[in-house]
Amino acid sequence: MIKCPSAFAWLGMAMLVAVLGACRPAADPAPVSAQWVKIDADGTPALVDMQRHHCVFDQRTGLMWEVKRHDSALHHPAHTFTWHSSDEQLHMSDPGLPDGGDCSVARCDTEGLAAAVNAAGLCGYRDWRVPTRAELLTLGDLSLRQTGQVIDPAFFPQLVVDEYWTIETFRLYPQSAWAVSARHGLDRADLKREPKPVRLVRRHLPAQGDEP
Repeated sequence: MIKCPSAFAWLGMAMLVAVLGACRPAADPAPVSAQWVKIDADGTPALVDMQRHHCVFDQRTGLMWEVKRHDSALHHPAHTFTWHSSDEQLHMSDPGLPDGGDCSVARCDTEGLAAAVNAAGLCGYRDWRVPTRAELLTLGDLSLRQTGQVIDPAFFPQLVVDEYWTIETFRLYPQSAWAVSARHGLDRADLKREPKPVRLVRRHLPAQGDEP
């Protein structure tokens, strides 16, 4: 007489299959930059291998980013800016330090840079701003850490590997604001008077999955 496996035996086999499946190496995720598109000076998509693009559009988040270039006085990667905002909701009682950075803009602070870039109409738009912490963190690809930076240099060349300002004040200590490191992709709060690079952003389209 043939004996059928008990329910416990089937359960044990199912658990074994599940464990073995979980032990399989996960497929390498697509790089963050797989959803990025280079944008020309007039706001149109550029060729993938173009080296002199002016902006980058992230199809996943719907955000468009400023690209720094050594040949641009306004967008030079070595420029630094102190954190400053005249918006009371943003600065939370401490507006920061105006014009405390090193740049060729009229005012070397975060608000001054945004005003200058909007006046110039980068990539055909005039709604550029300093990014939030969550927005700036989306540029980081942790799989690139071993290269010394977490942002794809094919899209953001001439990258200064430093901390970049966000628009967010540190609530527990309004004299500080949040910054995100291009080296390891982590964020931390620092004094608003400290000069740092800034990469501006604008909302181009809704993020994938958002309601229209």
